[in-house]
Amino acid sequence: MKNSSPETDVRYECIRILRAIDEQEVFARELLSERCSHGNLSERDKRLLTELVQGVIRHRLSLDTLISSFSKIPLARIEPWIIHALRIGLYQIIFLDRIPSSAAVNTSVELAKKLTRRTDAARFTNAVLRSTERSIQKKSAPASEITDPRKALYRRENTWCTFHVPLFPSPEEALSSYLAMNYSHPEWLIKRWLSRHGKAKILEICRYNNRAPELFLRINQRKISIREFVALLDQKGIPSHTVGNAVVVGDTAVSEIPGFAEGLFFVQDISAMKAAEFLKVEKSHTVLDLCAAPGGKTTHIAELLEGTGWIYAMDISPSRLQLVKENCRRMGIHNVSLVCGDAAEDRAPFHRQFDRVLIDAPCSNTGVLARRAEARWRLKEGDIESLASLQCSILTAGAALMKPGGYLVYSTCSIEPEENQAVIKKFLTRQDRSQIPPIRGGEDGDKKTSEKTKIFYGSTTDNESPFYLDAEECHLPGMNAGDGGYLARICKRRPGR
Repeated sequence: MKNSSPETDVRYECIRILRAIDEQEVFARELLSERCSHGNLSERDKRLLTELVQGVIRHRLSLDTLISSFSKIPLARIEPWIIHALRIGLYQIIFLDRIPSSAAVNTSVELAKKLTRRTDAARFTNAVLRSTERSIQKKSAPASEITDPRKALYRRENTWCTFHVPLFPSPEEALSSYLAMNYSHPEWLIKRWLSRHGKAKILEICRYNNRAPELFLRINQRKISIREFVALLDQKGIPSHTVGNAVVVGDTAVSEIPGFAEGLFFVQDISAMKAAEFLKVEKSHTVLDLCAAPGGKTTHIAELLEGTGWIYAMDISPSRLQLVKENCRRMGIHNVSLVCGDAAEDRAPFHRQFDRVLIDAPCSNTGVLARRAEARWRLKEGDIESLASLQCSILTAGAALMKPGGYLVYSTCSIEPEENQAVIKKFLTRQDRSQIPPIRGGEDGDKKTSEKTKIFYGSTTDNESPFYLDAEECHLPGMNAGDGGYLARICKRRPGR
């Protein structure tokens, strides 16, 4: 990239990251964190790089719809490097207000010249972007001005980019295709959601998923109170507000927030904070945290134990287990043992039982697509069934490690019933000694508040299952503060009770 402008360099870094995400299945947030912490980018360029990478990933299908509409070459025949240059240019033209369209076109054309040896690549890139630009009727129009939904692409905050020609399917004739292309989600996933929720609910979910998520901080109250931490932010000129026990900061890089290295806070969505609280730990408890990396829930449990008890944090990945170690050190936590192993294997590698067991199960991530935008493009419909099978195995193995009278919390960041209510129901009905009543509530999540169910059982007999569902919650993304997900608390009966 010799003699390239700083603006082009940022966009070139964006393409490198996007290509790595496609080819290596790494996560955008990890690559962005590495590039922003070790590179020579200014704070302004870091923000632009993050905006471009995350924005292009979120709106990929909408951007590809535009490319297909204004390109004479089918999308499948365009070089991947040029597709990324086009996506970056279109994202700036459609979704960013502070960058002139001319600059978006020029930098993408400059990139195309350097990314391929084909002499016509720059001319092709220029033609597609200029054609799209000319077709725009109004870049930011309110909903009241939309007369033909086929000619409008949703931007944000109830504003639309309108075009002179129809580019999208009619929602009356092909609702799932319209929602998929306009809101940039896989159509098979849209169809699944439409089968359980109405159109209005899907619009809320998709719009939430395409927004930059808020940054929630869980404050390490063993080191500093929430009030003291907010005062510290005020001193640094960082705007914030509290939601429950979380502190929410605005458009601020984690590196700019005071106290990270000192372990004053952990970046964790407010919905993820519920898991440790749902576990109902008490002082001196011994806790098993399965699938523990990167350690957000492990460190939260340790804080709730107030320095007592002990936690065994287990993960299948040695490198990710190292993240747990680093986060425990940073947060000043010492009552944790790290265990590398497969959570789906029965009892391995433990020869004891635990007061509490937490299973933050691997899942489809459909409740956190705002935060893990690339997950929507990696997930395949058949994955949900295979994930549910793995989740059942982990739950069965974890339940075998519970003490009588203990609790197990099963959590996912999925909103798919097959990974949530169905896994719990399957586990409970598999118990040999009884037929558990059907699980109630939480399957549609259509209420604005979290769906909650508590099922209690009366006196027990020898024929009853040793386990029962004590409580569950299911919440959709954007319905409350934070992401979507599921929690279930299972209790193991004491003998003779």
